[in-house]
Amino acid sequence: MRPLQLFHFTPSLMSPETLEDLFVRREPLAQRLTALIRESALTQNKHHTLLIGPRGIGKTHMVALVYYRIRAMADLRDRLRVAWLREEEWGVESFLDLLLRICRALQEEYPDTFPADRVESLYQQESGAAQRLAERLLQEFVGGRTLLLLVENLDDLFKGIGDKGQRQLRAFIQETSFSTILATSQSLFNGVSRQTAPFYGFFRVQHLPEFTVEDAILLLKNIAHLREDPPLAAFIDTPSGRARVRTVNHLAGGNPRVYVIFSEFLTRESLDELVEPFMKTLDELTPYYQARMSHLSVQQRKIVEFLCDRGAAATVKEIARRCFITSQTASSQLKELKEKGYVHADPLGPTGRDTYYELREPLMRMSLEVKKSRSGPIRLIVDFLRLWYPVTELRHQLDTCKPEARLEREYLTQAIKVAEESPDPRVRECRKAFNDYVSRQLFMEAMGVANELVALQSDATSYSDRGFCLIALGRTEEALRDFETALEKDASHTEAWTNRGAALVCLGQYEEALASLNRVAELDPNTAIIWIGMATTYEGLGQLDQALRALDEAIKIGFREFKTAKSEEEYAWIKRGKLLTRLTRYGEALASLENATQVSPCSEEAWLERARVLFRMERLEEAASCCDEAVKCNPASWYAWYNKGQLFAAQKRYMEAVDCYNRAIEHDSKVDCPHLDRVQAFFELRRFAEGFVSLADALERFTGRPEHLVNHTIPLVKSLFTCASHDEWGQYAGALVELYSKHDAAVVLAVALGGSVSYVLLPDVSRTLIDNWYGAWKSATEHLPVFEAPLRLMDAAIRYNDTQDKRVLLELPAEERKILEGLLKPEEKDRGEDIGER
Repeated sequence: MRPLQLFHFTPSLMSPETLEDLFVRREPLAQRLTALIRESALTQNKHHTLLIGPRGIGKTHMVALVYYRIRAMADLRDRLRVAWLREEEWGVESFLDLLLRICRALQEEYPDTFPADRVESLYQQESGAAQRLAERLLQEFVGGRTLLLLVENLDDLFKGIGDKGQRQLRAFIQETSFSTILATSQSLFNGVSRQTAPFYGFFRVQHLPEFTVEDAILLLKNIAHLREDPPLAAFIDTPSGRARVRTVNHLAGGNPRVYVIFSEFLTRESLDELVEPFMKTLDELTPYYQARMSHLSVQQRKIVEFLCDRGAAATVKEIARRCFITSQTASSQLKELKEKGYVHADPLGPTGRDTYYELREPLMRMSLEVKKSRSGPIRLIVDFLRLWYPVTELRHQLDTCKPEARLEREYLTQAIKVAEESPDPRVRECRKAFNDYVSRQLFMEAMGVANELVALQSDATSYSDRGFCLIALGRTEEALRDFETALEKDASHTEAWTNRGAALVCLGQYEEALASLNRVAELDPNTAIIWIGMATTYEGLGQLDQALRALDEAIKIGFREFKTAKSEEEYAWIKRGKLLTRLTRYGEALASLENATQVSPCSEEAWLERARVLFRMERLEEAASCCDEAVKCNPASWYAWYNKGQLFAAQKRYMEAVDCYNRAIEHDSKVDCPHLDRVQAFFELRRFAEGFVSLADALERFTGRPEHLVNHTIPLVKSLFTCASHDEWGQYAGALVELYSKHDAAVVLAVALGGSVSYVLLPDVSRTLIDNWYGAWKSATEHLPVFEAPLRLMDAAIRYNDTQDKRVLLELPAEERKILEGLLKPEEKDRGEDIGER
């Protein structure tokens, strides 16, 4: 491992390379800030940005990074002068003091060219004259360039120069028009937020958000890379490592500075390796947190001290009572503390009105307690250990701890006691993150959090949640193992039984799935989602009437307990409509789907299902209206446009069908159905040239799905038979053979050609046309073995059609004879395919 010096409290001391290597998440902001400064330097448009965030959030890191990037731009060297003021500019109490600090920064940045002697001469003048001379000096040094001011802790600086100094600064900036500012502050302050303030509306304000766990993981990986520390990098990727990072996230409140500090002992396991570095870290952080306390008013310190002593969240009313201040005062002070990043608020209670406040960084409480713990640091160690290790690991550590290690045993015993009696804040944060990822369907990320929960708790819910993610990721066998583990831990865990049933349905094991769901129904018969799962299972078993009864039970129970009640109820009505359609009970199906559109008027799926039922009922105008509604619900849906196109095609309105297919392709060019159906529409319109161009494009894109391609090629060949003239058949058959062979799909065309027997040998087709069709294909496929079987079928079919002699069929191999007998059966009235299906 390579030693690496990271300046936790002064990142500006780090090299540009290290700053870049440690930089995570905020690259778009850094690029935007750099672009604004470039525009300010190269044009008359001057931009001024104020970065807002609590101490340790990364403001100085951002300023330093932008500084080095700007300085590295060769084209700006003659267009820009940079004055980077010190992070803490003590003793600035007037505009003149600020001008002198800017001159000092320029002198340090440009020692060879800045006139230091002229600055010295200012001290010989009275203040008014010195200010005027300093202004002139800056104007002359900057010349026709732009002055970039990098100012940290702008709130302190503005407080120092007062209202008069702020007005003078604003006037100077306005009169000279050569300045661009990048400044920082812990929070918004009166100097920029009060409407009467000179700088109100002047800055482009950018709040820096807290680091998330994912941001912290990336930062720690970067640190591991810089330190050449493979064990740290590997540990971070494990569930235990992620849980430990989440511990630091909880302690640090999203503060990047603390992650850097804790990275030094993140992988340490034994108490000997851990306790001493932790106490040393607290000791090092104590002056930092004490300095932060010194920036607060007396009332704000009182509130923070109360929250430190309490160690948990409290309401405004309770804080006011314990601090002997009014609720109004407490609310006002807490608002300011929240803006400065000292506390965060959680609206709780049934109405969300009861807001609880707690320290944003629990580590602040621990660090400040170091000075109070006169009797020893045991409480701090206990609090830390119960967060650092899961309870199972604490018990293991205690079991393996030597009897003579009395202090260590006391630490561990107390930590286990606290962990068992109070909720683990990491679990709450994990649960929140898990639900967020699932709601956004980010199942890989959700599974990472579920792995943490398994490491932290190892309970039934954690395993069930991880299994849920595994199903969503298509890893059903692994999911099933997690559900079995969950049920070993809690045999009455309804969610695990439900998810197990879903996994078994995915695997086609419907009988076992039904047994799981019946167990859930015994445990909790009044949950609608269980009955929906049972409906799916009965459907898989082909027991459609039972599936309908299960859906009716779900709808009867209702979905009020679900946050997404409307979508669940909509799903139930749609599923019911589909089942009734399969049972050809079209009137009832239509009623179910109408209920779905009443629950969710903008349900694309419900409107399309209504269109399909109406299509089957031959109510084509109403079906078209439903397709229109689906398009209105989601104008960017390829599927809605595709269904509308199919409906037009069913009505032989092929021009309108082509337009719809084109719209579908515009919205998603990766789906094959609109491409292939467009080819058939062109054939039906006898626009064969356009059809073959579209077909070539479709085959180029979609030959990876041969079975699906067959389903589209069969009607395509039929369209060629019905729409092209008999003297064109040879030309177009040859073109089809050439295209399909070029894309290694000749077997698909061969299957479609064999299927043509069913419509070529109809009574109203003359023998001359039959011979022409057969001859065209025989000529087009000469010397291509893949077409021998369909041509043999066609030849046998023609001879059998002439003679009705079954001996002709017996000449064929048994498997070919069976296919041909199926093709020669009297065809039922062809109603056509459903729209949206193929």
